[in-house]
Amino acid sequence: MKRTVTILLFIFAFLYYSGVTVNAQKNNIWYFGAQSGLDFNASPAPVATGNSVMIADEGCSSICDDNGRLLFYTNGVTVYNRNHTEMLNGSSIGGNISAFQSGIIVPYPGNPNLYYIFTSDAIENSYANGYRYSVVDMAGDNGNGAVTSKNNLLIAPGTERLAACRHANGTDVWVITNDHNSNTFRAWLVNCSGIQYAAVVSSVGEIMNQHESMGVGAIRISPDGKQICQTHFPDLTVPGGNNFFQIFDFDNLTGIISNPKKISVPGINYINGEYAPNSQLFYAVRLNAADQFQIRLASAANIISSRISLSSSNNLFGAQLAPDGKIYLSPTGLALDVINNPDVAGTGCNYRIAQQPLLKPAMLGFPAFVNDASVSPYNGFMVQILDSCTGRVQFSGQSNLSGILSWQWDFGDGNTSALQNPVHTFVPARNNYTVTLKITSSVACNGAIAKMKTVSPTGSVFSKPDFRYFGGCDSGYIRFEIINPVDTNSARKYTWYFDDGTSSEELNPKHIYNQPGVYNVKLKIKTTTACLDDSTTKAVDMADLTGTASISPDQVIFAGQTIKLFATGPGTHFEWSPASGLDNPFIASPKASPLTTTTYKVRISTDVGCFVERSVKLTVVELDDIYVPTGFTPNNDGKNDLLIPLMASKYSLKEFSVYNRWGQRVYTTATTGEGWNGKQNGIVNDSGVYIWVLKAADEAGKLIEKKGTVMLIQ
Repeated sequence: MKRTVTILLFIFAFLYYSGVTVNAQKNNIWYFGAQSGLDFNASPAPVATGNSVMIADEGCSSICDDNGRLLFYTNGVTVYNRNHTEMLNGSSIGGNISAFQSGIIVPYPGNPNLYYIFTSDAIENSYANGYRYSVVDMAGDNGNGAVTSKNNLLIAPGTERLAACRHANGTDVWVITNDHNSNTFRAWLVNCSGIQYAAVVSSVGEIMNQHESMGVGAIRISPDGKQICQTHFPDLTVPGGNNFFQIFDFDNLTGIISNPKKISVPGINYINGEYAPNSQLFYAVRLNAADQFQIRLASAANIISSRISLSSSNNLFGAQLAPDGKIYLSPTGLALDVINNPDVAGTGCNYRIAQQPLLKPAMLGFPAFVNDASVSPYNGFMVQILDSCTGRVQFSGQSNLSGILSWQWDFGDGNTSALQNPVHTFVPARNNYTVTLKITSSVACNGAIAKMKTVSPTGSVFSKPDFRYFGGCDSGYIRFEIINPVDTNSARKYTWYFDDGTSSEELNPKHIYNQPGVYNVKLKIKTTTACLDDSTTKAVDMADLTGTASISPDQVIFAGQTIKLFATGPGTHFEWSPASGLDNPFIASPKASPLTTTTYKVRISTDVGCFVERSVKLTVVELDDIYVPTGFTPNNDGKNDLLIPLMASKYSLKEFSVYNRWGQRVYTTATTGEGWNGKQNGIVNDSGVYIWVLKAADEAGKLIEKKGTVMLIQ
């Protein structure tokens, strides 16, 4: 983490498509950063999650099954299972939490239960551990998975760069590594026989030995598996200057890397990047911007000349193509930048700053996946809309798997097909349908590959209009913006109805409301095809928050005591700070158990960005003795829900047990801060008097025993 701080100091010193969204279930759930996450199983936008237990300073990886259900995730050091606990034998797998690409999960071809985790070391350890691998068997630990082999050496020392690419046969995988202080790449083949230890070696491009931080950076691989990009960090000991990135041709049949091109822009330091789904564009990440390059042009000079700079107000680090076909970019914090249409050259790619909110902070990286996890150029299907009004659609299955293939279509409306290229009519046509194709090969190693897409039979995601809005709050000023503005169909007519007697036919109008209130704003779309006309209505809250927001009163609590805070107001979003001592800082009524006197501030905001802030002070009183409450009410109202012994810091708890009237023990703990919730075997006990026994030791180790009674009140 010390390098992360150095990098940040260094950085701060520097002044679509047709309505088809690809869903690759294997990477549908992301866990990254400080216990942050995104769930892409939702539609149309991913849902932010906060149930991860992982801290990933930089690199990480996660994996799902074919239905998008989480299997496990890792930061390259520890493996966590689907229950968010450490996987059996899942500690110390050989990577480094500070490595930029600390780990990547690779499914074992032909065996659905086995997975490899490849890891890299970090600059803080002089890359000494090199590249290693571990094996996960999902049949272990009753289906929760177990690490059956770990910390196995591939080669050392290495760099922090590590990536994986699909073989041209659509089944096997190449794992790409860099040798330390060299221009040597190694492509390790993973096939149905496991890892092939005779790597394909390519020595090509710049020798990366000018400074130690050249070993820090990323390998990015195009979705079609034909090109590789290598980035590195600048010399952290020298302010200013610029670095470069390299691109290479990759033969995903032989594993050979060739034809280097050095991309350098004066005064600019690129540290990461990501390919567009079509593999023709590359977004190079730098301070406060992502630069778009037409990466398949013939010469380095032409590629550099194609640069389009997409500015951000954030310092960007991570970049990752997602199952929804968008590229997400990671500044540290609680919102991600998004490139919504990355296949579109120029500003039509629709770059949006802080578009995707998070529940917990991102850090320097995103989960790593095999290059075709989001967009497979080999096995899947194409969609052609034959009649948008009747919902008649042509599907074309494609695969490069060997052997005799079978095709199993599920159109998501109760109908199926076994043809390779079926035509299907959806009723009603205006809905979206999740279409799944399972391709099965007669060759056992290939097994089956499942691909899923969300299909809009009307032929365009723009048939159903959608919009967002940004407000000035006290002024009543608000700006409306159509989502996916790259739709250039001149025959479409947009009309806005602002619910105050006025309307507009501007594409992205501005409006002023004279009175606070909730307005049902309608966006109506009219086309030359009547069956495609549609409208969307959203409630826009222009509430005056100032006079109506309230918060819990200031309180005095004992050290170790938990209370429930509350905030009220017409806003829909709540954010408490500091987050320490709170069970969830993003809800209206979190539970608070601060260790010291703390003033909590809550920001209550609306969808348009109007906000008000309030604060509450919790004064924490340190006890000088041991105190056990005489009653508690386990009714989940946030007040006295737990029976917790409160003790001065000079005491350490040895045992706290509770007994019913018949002398049966209903609860016991030896952990300070834990308490009884009134339940026994998941059932709340009857109201009445219970006996407690407490044993603790003072600073000198002297044992103290106390007994008493408590009233459980339902």
